[in-house]
Amino acid sequence: MATGVATQAWRVMARGAWLAALLGCAVAMAAAPPARPPWRVVLLSGADPTQPAVLLLDRSFRRALEAAAPNGVEFYADHADSLRFQGADLSAELLALLKKKYEHQQIDLVVGLTEYALDFIDRHHQQLWPGASLLVYGLHEAPLREGELPGGIAALEWRLEIDSTIALAEALQPQARRLVLVSGAAPFDLKIAALAAEVATRRAPGRWSVEIWSGLPMDELRRRLAALDPDTAVLYTTMYRDGMGAAYFPFNALGAMSEVSRAPIYGLYPTYLAAGLTGGVMVDFEAAAEQAAAMATDLLSGRPVAAGVQSPSRCAADARRLRAFGLDAARLPAGCALVNEEPSLWREHRAALLATGAVLVLQAGTIAGLLWQRRRRREAEGDAVERRRELAGATRLAAMGELSASIAHEIRQPLGAILSNAEAAEMLIESGQIDLAQLREILAAIRRDDLRAHEVIRRLRALLQQQQVEHAPLRLHEALGEALALIAPEAARRGVRVERAFAAADDRMLGDRIQMQQVLVNLVRNAMDATEGLPPERRVVGVSTADVADGIELRVTDRGHGIAAEHRQRLFEAFFTTKSRGMGMGLSIVRSIVEAHCGGVAAAAVAPQGTVFTVRLPRRAEPGAADAPAPIQPVGVAR
Repeated sequence: MATGVATQAWRVMARGAWLAALLGCAVAMAAAPPARPPWRVVLLSGADPTQPAVLLLDRSFRRALEAAAPNGVEFYADHADSLRFQGADLSAELLALLKKKYEHQQIDLVVGLTEYALDFIDRHHQQLWPGASLLVYGLHEAPLREGELPGGIAALEWRLEIDSTIALAEALQPQARRLVLVSGAAPFDLKIAALAAEVATRRAPGRWSVEIWSGLPMDELRRRLAALDPDTAVLYTTMYRDGMGAAYFPFNALGAMSEVSRAPIYGLYPTYLAAGLTGGVMVDFEAAAEQAAAMATDLLSGRPVAAGVQSPSRCAADARRLRAFGLDAARLPAGCALVNEEPSLWREHRAALLATGAVLVLQAGTIAGLLWQRRRRREAEGDAVERRRELAGATRLAAMGELSASIAHEIRQPLGAILSNAEAAEMLIESGQIDLAQLREILAAIRRDDLRAHEVIRRLRALLQQQQVEHAPLRLHEALGEALALIAPEAARRGVRVERAFAAADDRMLGDRIQMQQVLVNLVRNAMDATEGLPPERRVVGVSTADVADGIELRVTDRGHGIAAEHRQRLFEAFFTTKSRGMGMGLSIVRSIVEAHCGGVAAAAVAPQGTVFTVRLPRRAEPGAADAPAPIQPVGVAR
């Protein structure tokens, strides 16, 4: 009974703790501030969105505002090409579209570009975006100067540096006395042209004669520009339409004019530089867009925004156009940027060049010292190669010394046969009964035994011959066969059976014949030593070849005592041996020869007892080629 009461009490306490925890989570969630949504911003442009200036402004504004937003920005973009379609009433259709688009969308900020956007936002923002903050940039000076800016709208105006641009033309062309103002025929074109004409006329007395070319057809304008003399300066404002009603982007219109103009053309916008503008003091579009984004950030954050803010400007000139008109870049005012300038290492990287020169002087001595050391090292390497060659020759002599008894026995057999046949021929002649057929048979036997002895001596002499290493085309099977014939008497003396299996379909390679034979002699002698003292059935040495992917493989296998695991890693080291006699140089020389032929050698145990030595050599790349073979991956020492 007590246990049941305790259990019931425990359940009640657990439920209470669970409810308390749940209530605590609910209180914490209620107390936590809600996540702030991203800023929702409408971008309303009164210009074509593909116009270079609009693209640059839009990209710079978005990037700057996104960098300042604490929770990101949702942008909504709408456009009306009011600059090229000024005569059409776009507002009604655009208003209907935007009403439907933003009917259920909460907007925090509306950003307009150009005077058309200013007028549209002023008229319709209460219907479309009630409660949203309003900002317009890209305005030219007239609306602000004339007090036309509506209340409640923050604005950033373009500061058109017409006066400073004309001053730049005066500095670059001190001899010029004629100033031509060029603009299109659209209402916006004429508006900016009137501002430029006012400033130019004010500066004209005593210096310029001012001509205004507004609203000309493009063909007529190009013809007039082509007839100008270099002592004339041209100030270009904008051209959205020419006198024939053809629509342009001002950027493209300038490109058509700069192709033919014989006088420098100056302008007010930075995108003109890529179309052939010589220079100007221009609206800095990127800086202006970033300034507008800073104003937008203040509006969205509830901070006050200054009224009548003007955009920054910058001076720039095209170095290629200056050269084309023979104008001196040194006349540019201080701080005026020079674009498209021919690269000059000394001008752009003077400090780096000086540092590089100092480093080169220091390195020259280092390189001289390294070259001297390299020469000494090559001489040392040459001496080492010569000593290695001499050691290989000495090893061959030592091997032949150990094989001398067997070789002498093999030579003694044909010499004894020759002597016996010669005595038989002499007895046949002395008998007076000469059988020509029998005599011919005796002479043929003498010739055969003589050739046999000659071949044994030739092989021995070739193997003992001290000569330079020469990589030449050779047939590996033929060279190996000669080496096996030379070592056969020693194998017979020891009671060792040598089994050959030359299975490689292509045995052509580049190499040194004598060295390849020395490799086989060393490996076979090593294998015979491993079978010494064993029963006859284990005194067998196998010599085989096979095709592999990257060349030809030579294998020498024995059924001897095998190699202890602790000795395998040192097997190919010079002077390392497990035999009671010998210098321990045979396998080291094998490895040196094989690696000099761009190959590799390895040793491994075979079941149930014995060792296999594997040599991989590259084939000749092309039949008849005498070039050195390409290296193959060395097989290394088996571990």
